[in-house]
Amino acid sequence: MNNEYKTFPDNSKVWIFQSSQPFDEDDVNFLKVRIDEFIESWDSHGSLLKADFDVLHHLFIAVFVDEQNDRMCGSAQDRLLRLMKELETELEVELLNRMNLAYLKGNTAKVVKINDFAKLLNDGEIDENTIVFDNTITTKLAFDKNWKLPLKESWHKQLI
Repeated sequence: MNNEYKTFPDNSKVWIFQSSQPFDEDDVNFLKVRIDEFIESWDSHGSLLKADFDVLHHLFIAVFVDEQNDRMCGSAQDRLLRLMKELETELEVELLNRMNLAYLKGNTAKVVKINDFAKLLNDGEIDENTIVFDNTITTKLAFDKNWKLPLKESWHKQLI
């Protein structure tokens, strides 16, 4: 994890895996080692992928792949998902549950179940200007521009 992804082209692939609970410093250090080891040998069609990752807000694992030279094969994507399933077990968190959403409260990312999202608005915990995270993005350009948006500008608004 060296922030090399910041120099990747806009059309680079991105996967966002959100944890069901915040990572502590030990978890983050564990993730850095585990995912670094994975990326060092992560290949597609026999060639190493140009890939990087980051752990953001102690809640998200963002994985980036620069596909400039070659499109990534399905089995390489499958290996990434297998790694995330292993990490779920090792850290006792959910990383693949799309029913968990996140928003910023101050500088802290908070997790909420999708069914509880409207209740947060009704209770005044969030409002239309609350920053929410769109983990459905698939490119670096979308990550840079639209991963964090005010609720009123995101797809989350349909939940309220």
